[in-house]
Amino acid sequence: MKAIITGVVAATLLAAAAAFVLDTKLQQESGDRFQTTGVRL
Repeated sequence: MKAIITGVVAATLLAAAAAFVLDTKLQQESGDRFQTTGVRL
């Protein structure tokens, strides 16, 4: 039982860390993503 609880806690922490990284580092607004110096979509 202790291993199951440890696994659930570890999975929860990993999911929270992944969500934080994806929200802060990898996401861009669509206006920024499709805008270059020559073309703006």
